[in-house]
Amino acid sequence: MAKKPEKATDKAEDPVEETAEERRATDKKGKATPKQPKKQKARPPANPPMSYKEMRQQRKAATPKSKEEKKAFRDARRSERAKISEGQWRGDPLYDQYHLPRDKGKVRLLARDIVDSRRNVAQYLFFFAIALLILSPVIATGIGAYGNLAINLIWLVILLSVVVDSVILVRKTKRLVNKRYPDNSERSAGLAWYVISRSIMFRSMRQPRIRMTYKAKEDDLGKVIKD
Repeated sequence: MAKKPEKATDKAEDPVEETAEERRATDKKGKATPKQPKKQKARPPANPPMSYKEMRQQRKAATPKSKEEKKAFRDARRSERAKISEGQWRGDPLYDQYHLPRDKGKVRLLARDIVDSRRNVAQYLFFFAIALLILSPVIATGIGAYGNLAINLIWLVILLSVVVDSVILVRKTKRLVNKRYPDNSERSAGLAWYVISRSIMFRSMRQPRIRMTYKAKEDDLGKVIKD
């Protein structure tokens, strides 16, 4: 009968000893580990639409109704787009946020200016292909048995010209980028593909739109255009 109280006493002492060990472990860190706050779930809108009809009604109520309001709304949007386009064309860093992720940054701005400031063979590839397709029957009948060989040689010369010119473009871009921004984190392969894909496009179809002419100097490339 005397042993039962002793067991109860031992069980009562165990939590005290564990608490002391926990305190010693906490003292080593200096403070207790803070608990992470629970993430709050996103709240639904105040008046969620219950049907497609209600959603259309809410959208219609949010848009301007009168002609004057609609005209003012369109003019405001048009002026905002023109302002953004002008800022992007000038290379203003404040408007860089409106670019696509692939076009953001001062390195990509410099790369675009390098492409736009030179005559690239790749931008005439489409015209060469159309002309060769039209002249292929004439060449084949005029030369005779060597007509197909001549056409293949012309295709080979065109493709080699595009490849050589693209290599020169990539090397020039890397040289100027490393010279202007030696601490840049751009991948060489990504930058090379960026300038090659832009050089293939027609000048009028390039986005962001071109800023440089063929007579642009090297010091003007990649800089913000000021009034």
